[in-house]
Amino acid sequence: MNTPYDILDISIDASDAEIKQAYLQQVKKYPPDLDADQFRVIHHAYLAIKDKKSRLSYELFTLPKAGFDELVNQMLHTDRPSKITAEQFNELLQASIDETAILNIFTDPDNK
Repeated sequence: MNTPYDILDISIDASDAEIKQAYLQQVKKYPPDLDADQFRVIHHAYLAIKDKKSRLSYELFTLPKAGFDELVNQMLHTDRPSKITAEQFNELLQASIDETAILNIFTDPDNK
């Protein structure tokens, strides 16, 4: 995922001056007459985060992009590994979506 911060190779906490300096360095690497497409990408990245108002707008109105695998990994991430018994696993297989059996298996404090 290429955010404007990634494109300009700066941190999210960068100041306006640092963002402008990074933009100018990228433009030197990819001037519009040599690589128009890359220049457009750099320019749009700069416009998206060039000042505090732009960064706020970017954060508020830009949806993060994530791959399916990344989303699944985030959903399944737990602080402790869960160990379920064969009986609990069978309950999971037979449970319907609206049943609380799924929740009980993963939140049972005796399940270690």
